[in-house]
Amino acid sequence: MTPQQISCIQKSFHTISVVSRPFARLYYLRLFQLSPDLKRHINSQADYKGRKLVALLGTAVRSLDNIDGLKVVVSSLGRRYAAQGLGDHHFALMCQALLETLELALGDEFTGDVAAAWTAGGALLLETISESAAKTTLEHCPWGKEIPIALAVVS
Repeated sequence: MTPQQISCIQKSFHTISVVSRPFARLYYLRLFQLSPDLKRHINSQADYKGRKLVALLGTAVRSLDNIDGLKVVVSSLGRRYAAQGLGDHHFALMCQALLETLELALGDEFTGDVAAAWTAGGALLLETISESAAKTTLEHCPWGKEIPIALAVVS
């Protein structure tokens, strides 16, 4: 992702954080329209899962300046989803629902640059989730680089 895309996402996220509850409701409504079977996988209370969604987005947005750190957080999410039986198709629908909800929530702020930035960010998240969902074991690498991966496995 480019620094300009990161800046677009971080600026537009402020609007989302202000309307976090309705944003989360719209997201889950759209997600369940796209894939009603996801309701059985995402079974927590509406307010709780909405807060978790916005908190996760906030963490992801703040971590865009540290892509490796972001990948650690998203990797653990991908493994958790895989353990629940979710796959690439579901991850793609989650990304689609996110982009469609962002467009609704941001309105006129969802310009071509903002849309392209969120699309690139969504693609990065989708790729990381898909890769981590496919991995079930810890990869060994030179000392110093395996620590973040190990932390992701533990969480």
